[in-house]
Formats: sequence, C-alpha cells, structure tokens
Amino acid sequence: MSLKKGEYLCRKGESTNVCGYVKSGYFKYTVDGTNRIGGFAFPEALVGDYPSCMDNATAMFDIVAGKNSEVWIIDATILPKLFEEDIEAGRQGRFFMQSAYVSLAKRYYALYAKTARERYLDLIHEHPQIEQDVPQKEIAEYLQIDPITLCRFKKTLLKQ
Repeated sequence: MSLKKGEYLCRKGESTNVCGYVKSGYFKYTVDGTNRIGGFAFPEALVGDYPSCMDNATAMFDIVAGKNSEVWIIDATILPKLFEEDIEAGRQGRFFMQSAYVSLAKRYYALYAKTARERYLDLIHEHPQIEQDVPQKEIAEYLQIDPITLCRFKKTLLKQ
C-alpha cells in the first residue's frame, strides 16, 4: 500500500484493524495529527496501533505518513488465530510484543533519566538517516525540545 505524506494509517478514536511493515518512507505516531510526536516507524519496522488493531478497537493515537511511504498491510484481527495455529507465527508475535515493550520502556527511561542532548545523540545513532528524512521541527517535537535547542546541539557536534 502506498500512502502520501500526511495520509493516515489510523486515526485516534476511530476503529483500526491494520498493522504493517514499512518498506519506504516513515510514519509518525502523534496525539493530535501533526503535533506531539511520540514515535516514528522507519523502513524495516513494524507500524500500527498493535493492541487496538488486534481487537479492531479504536486507535489510541494517529499514525500518519511523514513522507510518501510504502507499507505492507495486514488485517491484524486474523493474528490471534494465526498465533495459536502456527508455532513460528506465535513466536514472532511474542517477539514483536517484547520488542514493542522494550522500545516503550527505553523511551520512558530516556525522557526521565537522560538529557535532551543525550536523547538526540541516541536517536541519531539508532537512526542515522533521520536527519535526511525527518524535518528538524519533528525531531525536536519527538525529543520534547525547542527546534532552536536542537540547532544548538547540531552546531556543538559539528565543532567537535
């Protein structure tokens, strides 16, 4: 499936049953459309409101394409039965849930235990392409800092 920049994979408060695998582009997890970015999904990552889509429940947040993106989509409501019937699929489902939990735990830990500069360094280390793909204001929003502060971090790093 192709999504253009700004198109939604799911919307907060609306029923969702899809999750997918990002082939190209990226997705933003947002609370109110374009602001308050809580996460990203880049190529080779899973994307979706996993707990909600498993039950065809209402989405907890918006997931929107940050630029023109390609994603493989699956109707997630078939996954529970697949996980029960196929041992390997069940193992993959457990792996996904574990990795999602670890990612969330790291995010919370970083917000409370690391400085904004440390969070920025971690982000660019983990996703080296982010500065080419994602606008600076979105990176700043994700880091919960002002774009000017982000610019200062970048200038300081260039001098080192």
